[in-house]
Amino acid sequence: MKLHESSVLGYSRMAAPPDRQGRLYKKSERSSSYQRRWCELRGNLLFYWERPGDREPLGLILLEGCTVELQESATEPFTFQISYPQGPLGHRAYKMAAEDQTSMEGWVRALSTASFDYLRVLLMELEGQYRDSGALRVTPLEEGAAQCSPLVSAVGLPDFEGLHQQFGKEIVKLRVRWREERAGGAQTVQGDLIDLE
Repeated sequence: MKLHESSVLGYSRMAAPPDRQGRLYKKSERSSSYQRRWCELRGNLLFYWERPGDREPLGLILLEGCTVELQESATEPFTFQISYPQGPLGHRAYKMAAEDQTSMEGWVRALSTASFDYLRVLLMELEGQYRDSGALRVTPLEEGAAQCSPLVSAVGLPDFEGLHQQFGKEIVKLRVRWREERAGGAQTVQGDLIDLE
């Protein structure tokens, strides 16, 4: 996957607080030693720096398609591994260690739930519970569309009534403004106007 470097660096410097931050130890690929790193989890990206406050991160770990597993042993306490068994480059793993049991459990929980795949599964589960509760009615239009289209069946139709209530007044204002400019002989139509006819 390609990431745009300046966008990623901008994301790492956001003023908004990260989802989780703190010290972790990252095992080096070239040696068997652990390096102390300052880590920040932002969405599905785990950034790491040598020290907090450094301008640019040393690297980042994309958490899509990974598994996070405990790897504790008597010689390496509070360790866990972020691995990609299905990756395009074969098996890739990052071995990490926390400073204590509580920190390790918090990091493992946060990293395990940071991917969009996890959020998608959670959303589908919540939608199923909501639909089963009877609070969400299926309209005949949705039933017909779901039978005709696998995409609509999987994703569903937008809430047109809700969209109309939310944006209807604005659309009418834009229509009126567009018609007035057209009737007045305006040569250009402004970019924010919408003609729904």
